[in-house]
Amino acid sequence: MNRPSGGSWLHRSARGAVSGSAGHGRAVGELAAAARAGDAAGVAQLLRPGVVLTVDGGGVVAAPDAAVEGVTPVASFLVDLLTQPRAAVRVESVNGVPGIVVCRDGRVVGVLSVRVRGRRILEAWLVANPDKLTRWTC
Repeated sequence: MNRPSGGSWLHRSARGAVSGSAGHGRAVGELAAAARAGDAAGVAQLLRPGVVLTVDGGGVVAAPDAAVEGVTPVASFLVDLLTQPRAAVRVESVNGVPGIVVCRDGRVVGVLSVRVRGRRILEAWLVANPDKLTRWTC
């Protein structure tokens, strides 16, 4: 398994090896599809009330100072991230379960991991710190 330096919790499993519950995989796939389409309402429907998104920019890239909380703010943030110009979004194994890898201009700019409860996303973590993404490829 590839682990980014610095003891990060974020790692890529063997390519193609994606596990987790069917509900988890479905939620991630639907999130990727809705985000690619710029469908903020579709993204919002996949989020549980009280959803929390934590972003790790490492002080290197712009990131919110605190966790983003609530369906509308989280949906807006995710749609903005996943529909940036020249962004490519794909579902890949992140820590052994489906997650989303965001590439732009041939490099990984973010890896999104989520926790799902009952087909809806309860928590999300976005690693955008380039120091923690060095072993990820597009």
